[in-house]
Amino acid sequence: MFESSVATTLGSSEGAIKLLISIFTGYLLAFLHRVPILYKAPPTLKHVMFTVEGLALCYYNFGVDSIHVWLNVTFIYLVLLIFGGNKFTAVFTFVFNTAYLVMGYYYQIAFQEFGISWTMPLCVLTLRLTGVAFDFYDGQKTPKGDKKQESDAALTKRPGYLEMLGHTFFFGGILVGPQFSMRRYLAFVNGEYADEDSLAPKDSIVPGFRRLLLGIVYIAIFQLCALVLPNTYMVSEHFREGAIIITGMSYNGRDEHGNRRWDACTNIKVWQLETGETFSDFIQSFNVNTNQWMLRYVHRRLRFLGNKMLSQAITLFYLALWHGLQSGYYMCFFLELLETKAELEFKSLLKGLIASGLLPDVESWGWASLLGRVVRKLTLLFLWSYALVAFALLDFDKWFPIYSSVFFIGHVMCAVAIAASLAFRAISRPSPKANGVHVEKKAECKRTE
Repeated sequence: MFESSVATTLGSSEGAIKLLISIFTGYLLAFLHRVPILYKAPPTLKHVMFTVEGLALCYYNFGVDSIHVWLNVTFIYLVLLIFGGNKFTAVFTFVFNTAYLVMGYYYQIAFQEFGISWTMPLCVLTLRLTGVAFDFYDGQKTPKGDKKQESDAALTKRPGYLEMLGHTFFFGGILVGPQFSMRRYLAFVNGEYADEDSLAPKDSIVPGFRRLLLGIVYIAIFQLCALVLPNTYMVSEHFREGAIIITGMSYNGRDEHGNRRWDACTNIKVWQLETGETFSDFIQSFNVNTNQWMLRYVHRRLRFLGNKMLSQAITLFYLALWHGLQSGYYMCFFLELLETKAELEFKSLLKGLIASGLLPDVESWGWASLLGRVVRKLTLLFLWSYALVAFALLDFDKWFPIYSSVFFIGHVMCAVAIAASLAFRAISRPSPKANGVHVEKKAECKRTE
């Protein structure tokens, strides 16, 4: 087969080549749907076309296993139809979609070779369908006549079956995402992001091709690096979105110069990712839509716990579960939590040491400030790569020996930073007895006056 020959030549898998071909096909379909007769077509026809195209891409990649995607969206539509938009529907959809995905992961581990499979589009669909249920629930909470909604993705009306299918199988997001709300999809289908003459937006083509070229560059770099330093090197004895932009769905208002922005569905902020110096920079610039989904539908809805750290831990646990059942996912996201906490505590420690005069404010020195930025960047790259070791190798018997061989240096660095910050705060905190004496002296001064 063609895909098998290309995979052998590039040192990749047949599934990865099929996926890459499907992504490039998405660009061809994007241009097809810019043809005036199709762009102006009734929404119903667009839903049907997106459904057929998405199903075809799924079948090309996963064969008859694509039926899981259709069954999932059909079942959730029936749940919304029967029970409406309420808290039960939202929670049930969340639990059902997650359970279906987890069972898919279990089946894959038990009976199939690990790799690209039908669980990949189901992974995307889990968030998409859960988002629809929560958005419908949010829309019903809005009082009648009140145009202000709790969420900019809230749905006041239940989506129809064709709308659900079109939203699910849209060729620009069925296989690997990105995530986009039902409300955005319907606005796109209804032509709200079109040019004034009701044709496809002409200024979306250049940004779309920029993302395509940038993606090709990154793929090329990754493949070249993989040939020199594959993941297998770590376990050896030597070491141990552009199609959616072109369609016009990514419309995101206008900038300060009046130019239309096409970054609403951007999943990676490349410049921020490459130049960022903090974990916050990295997290906010990578897998953007998934992170925003987790923030909107998981983290913020755990506010009733009254503990931000606990909410973040639960969110990251769900994010790991969403990726799969292999232990490497859980270690990776545990390290993300640990490293983010360590960074905050280390900043607090430095601030306290500078404020107390125990450490000079070297950031105010020109050369030292530049040196500090370099050190921060190198530390960030090391710790981020350290966490990704588990994500890349996944199995416990592969990633654990790697961390063990370097004496868990990343874990230790974070633990030391957190412990040092907590110890400094404990030492520098005034004792209750001293506070009492201070208050008593102030009261005595007032009586004297």
